[in-house]
Amino acid sequence: MKNKLFNFITVMFFALILNTANSSEYKQNNSAFIAKKCGEIISSTGNYNDRHAPYSTFKVALAIMGFDAEILENKDSPKWIFQEDYEKNFQNWYTREKGLEYNWCQDHTPATFMKYSVLWFSHQITQRLGKDKFQNYVSKLNYGNMDVSGTLGKEDGLLNGWLGTSLKISPHEQVQFIEKLCINELNLSKEAQEKTKEIMDRQEEWNGWKLYGKTGGGSGNNGWFVGWVEKDGQRIIFAQYLDLDDQNIDLSGIQVHKSVGLTAKEFIKREIMKYLM
Repeated sequence: MKNKLFNFITVMFFALILNTANSSEYKQNNSAFIAKKCGEIISSTGNYNDRHAPYSTFKVALAIMGFDAEILENKDSPKWIFQEDYEKNFQNWYTREKGLEYNWCQDHTPATFMKYSVLWFSHQITQRLGKDKFQNYVSKLNYGNMDVSGTLGKEDGLLNGWLGTSLKISPHEQVQFIEKLCINELNLSKEAQEKTKEIMDRQEEWNGWKLYGKTGGGSGNNGWFVGWVEKDGQRIIFAQYLDLDDQNIDLSGIQVHKSVGLTAKEFIKREIMKYLM
């Protein structure tokens, strides 16, 4: 009798936990934002120490590697020629229609690589570096969990390591990385860092503050915007990870874009405008 009562209580306990986890009242807050000024956190929301795949925000790190290794020369050189063969290396969400929409199916320079977030250009950098040098660079940069092995059992780290597979980074770590980049304190050449900052210029101002940054996003409803604004020697550095399936996010006053990364940028702008005097 005691065993039956114990089993009944155990079943009811786990059923209660499962029901709570699936109820509309139990929602995980996956989105997170953090902004820092002069090394201090001035604004934050969500679990900003949770790690996520960086997606195209990793192009900031790739640009630094490319310039440091002299694979890339300056914002306009090299100009690499698009080849249809590059498309075979993309994940299965890609179509030629998307490639045309994203301006990928054309020739690109470091500046347009960053502007249009060109995946095949990323692959050209990583493949020229090779597996060992690529991993060494990621370790030198202390980037997130530093794991660019890629999909388990597929040896695809040079193509997919940062695209929803092994590499993870938190919003806080993104901000720490950008903080070092802004003052040329990453463990690579100053010249590489200066050239990377140049191609991160968004040609946009927020209340007179100049915007630098990079979007990133997966094939679903999640994405990033990371970067900084600066004016008169002042700088605010930020990172927003946005999950549009997160039931806790407040979309009031936010322009929702097709790109989750651009929507994440709108979130940041809303959060820090009060600091941009």
